[in-house]
Amino acid sequence: MTLADVMAQERGALMTEYLFPEGIPGVSGGINVPPYAAIPNFDVLKSTPRFLRARHPLQIFEVSGARRGHAYVQSCPSLGYNFLWTHVDNDNYRPDYVLFLQQQYGMSVTALPETHHVDHLFNRERARARRLPYVRMVLLPRGVNTSHGAGYEKSRTRGGIGAEGVQRGIDEIMLLKLWGILTPRQGVPLSPEIQAHVIHMAAVFGLPAAEVERNIRELMEVASFRPA
Repeated sequence: MTLADVMAQERGALMTEYLFPEGIPGVSGGINVPPYAAIPNFDVLKSTPRFLRARHPLQIFEVSGARRGHAYVQSCPSLGYNFLWTHVDNDNYRPDYVLFLQQQYGMSVTALPETHHVDHLFNRERARARRLPYVRMVLLPRGVNTSHGAGYEKSRTRGGIGAEGVQRGIDEIMLLKLWGILTPRQGVPLSPEIQAHVIHMAAVFGLPAAEVERNIRELMEVASFRPA
């Protein structure tokens, strides 16, 4: 396993879950439920979405060597993936991610290069404010993570919108980040990379490209909102 392999595995695992249809009694087909990025507790992660978890149950256990209660592994044996989740008060998440790589992938890495960041997929200040103590961690290129942290995520956290204690799923802008695409900028046309991503995601989800683009623009409008 290389770090590039790990990033691809994390991205692929999230898309596998996203595309798993949550059935509706009496209705053919189903709906796609975004994988969780921040949760109030691990019971939510283990029990929902019901159709997915009934077929692909999770194991949750602490990272050996990490501070107790601060770092957990989400393992799905039937789908063959692992994720690190950390408590919002865990400032040691980068070394904990190294432990995660060692223990779950057998990697000999002892430290991450400066070219890579361990990212809170859901901004942890926003998670703390929403009373969501556990956040999914992913590995990202440094420039991509810095771009989103200084752009969309900073604005979204300042906006202060969202119910407390309710799990939060990944959104279209988080998907941009997972695909290594820099954050959209308010008042600026979408970049060619974002436009290509929109077309790709529309094909993956079977949606009109205009709908995916609209979702991204609406998220940017929410991020720019300032409460009175």
